[in-house]
Amino acid sequence: MKPATGPQAELAQARALLTMARELLQVDAAAGVLSLVGQHIAGLTHADAALLVVCGNDDEDVVAFDRSGRPQADAQDHPWYRSAVAMLAPPCGPVDGSAASQPAVRRLGKRLLALGVPAPAAMAALVVGWEREADLLAWQERRRVLSTILELGAAALGSLQGRSSLERLVYSQYAQMADTAQAHADELARRDVSEGEMRRLSLTDVLTGLNNRRGFFIHAEHIFRLAQRNHVRSAVIFADVDGLKQVNDELGHEVGDDLIRDAGSIFRESFRDADVVGRLGGDEFVGYTLDEGKPHIILERLNANVHAFNLMQERPYRVSISAGIVQCDPGSEQTLLNYVMLADQQMYVHKRKRLH
Repeated sequence: MKPATGPQAELAQARALLTMARELLQVDAAAGVLSLVGQHIAGLTHADAALLVVCGNDDEDVVAFDRSGRPQADAQDHPWYRSAVAMLAPPCGPVDGSAASQPAVRRLGKRLLALGVPAPAAMAALVVGWEREADLLAWQERRRVLSTILELGAAALGSLQGRSSLERLVYSQYAQMADTAQAHADELARRDVSEGEMRRLSLTDVLTGLNNRRGFFIHAEHIFRLAQRNHVRSAVIFADVDGLKQVNDELGHEVGDDLIRDAGSIFRESFRDADVVGRLGGDEFVGYTLDEGKPHIILERLNANVHAFNLMQERPYRVSISAGIVQCDPGSEQTLLNYVMLADQQMYVHKRKRLH
């Protein structure tokens, strides 16, 4: 099938690439990125096959795509593998530095096109093949479209890898802290069994089981400083339970406590396990998350969880939560407490809009 040409075709390609870029922003797993890359290679260039090689920090990912764009991992035995690696910079590419002098795009015979990004030290390479030969104009169009697809895909994979690396570091740090804390707790237990439980209770909100104010800042400050040092964006979400005073006045404080417990459970379920969530007191909750530019997803999940709870649970009240969000700039001198106060202000702006 010969692809369409002309202004209308170029406009359609531009729209498809814009859609791909938008969809990549919503993907949170490498498999989703590869699926989009393969889909657009097949759909925009009508390629019969393709091979993608991405050089990571410690390893190399090799993925083959068939005519329909379906990805297949672990394809080091692919006949185009050496051609793709030749486009890469060390350590994945040639160690003699010859890759640095290679162009970012090369034609390999009459039916293969190889690309590498970023130039001149490429860390991702793509080799694409067609069964039929094409004219020069078609090759130029393929080069332009595939370069954009590769750049978008490599950027998305790099972003996911960076976030994953930081989260692994956070988990590792937590594991070390947990081991140290446990060893210390065992020693204290031999002296006084009750002290370990007293310390745990001192960091926990009794009503909801979440971190209390002190527990939240002790746990979140460590991750916040780590994110700042590694120049990774994060976010603070501040939430307030709507209508608590009315429930307390009309139904009693015991029912009001039930409302706080339900709201705390919904708020906790809206975050990932790696995030830090706490109750600051009264009807106020706070969460801290490592998230590169997409913390609004947590708010969407929070609203969905509130809606689902109100549909499924029979209570003498409806749960309603107002929330504000502030992204933490890793280049700023602001403290975590400053960001919590800013998120609190954003929450009140949101509450006023909803209630008036």
